[in-house]
Amino acid sequence: MYYIYTLKNLDGTVKYVGQTQNLSARKREHKRNKPPHVFEVLEETHIPEDAKNLEITYIEKFNTYKSGRNKTLGGEGFGGYSRCGIGGVKRGTIPWNSGIKNCFSSETIEKMKKTRSGRVFSRKINDQQIIEIRDLYKSFPPLPDVGKTMKNGKKLSYLQAFCKEYFKEYNLTPQGIKKIILRESWKNV
Repeated sequence: MYYIYTLKNLDGTVKYVGQTQNLSARKREHKRNKPPHVFEVLEETHIPEDAKNLEITYIEKFNTYKSGRNKTLGGEGFGGYSRCGIGGVKRGTIPWNSGIKNCFSSETIEKMKKTRSGRVFSRKINDQQIIEIRDLYKSFPPLPDVGKTMKNGKKLSYLQAFCKEYFKEYNLTPQGIKKIILRESWKNV
C-alpha cells in the first residue's frame, strides 16, 4: 500500500507532502526531525504510478515546493529511483581519484600550495591543553551518570561521561575531546 500524506503546522497550513509505504516509520522519522506538526494521510493506493502522480498533484496544490519543505516537485521514491546526496552525488559513488597516488600534476600541487600559503589556520586548543586533557582522563576523576541508561537504551560509558563533562571547559565538542583521548587527532602531541 502507498500512502500520500501531509505535514501541517499547528495552525493548519500544509508545509510538506510525501509518499511512503511504511507509515509508522515515516511518522517516527518526521517526529524526530521536523518541527511540531500534524501528520495526516490524504490518500492510499496500491498502484505505484498513482502514488507518484498524487504526490506531484498535492505538492502543486499546496505549493509546498516553493513555500513549504518539499525539496523536489515529487514523484520519486518508488521504482528504483533514489534521491541524490549533497552535491548530486549518489551514495556509493566512488571518487575518480580513489586509490590513485600522484594523481595531481606538479603545477596543480603548486597552485593548491599557493592558495593555502599565508593563511593562518587557527586551533582552538594548544599542545599543553591536549596533554592536560589526556592526563585528566588518566587520573579517572569521579563523574556523575556513569552507567546510567541513556535514551537509546545503552549505558553511558566513562569515556562518554568524561567528554560530556569537560567539553565546554576546553571549548570543544564531546566528539573532539573523545578524539584527543583516543589519539585519533593530535597524534603528534
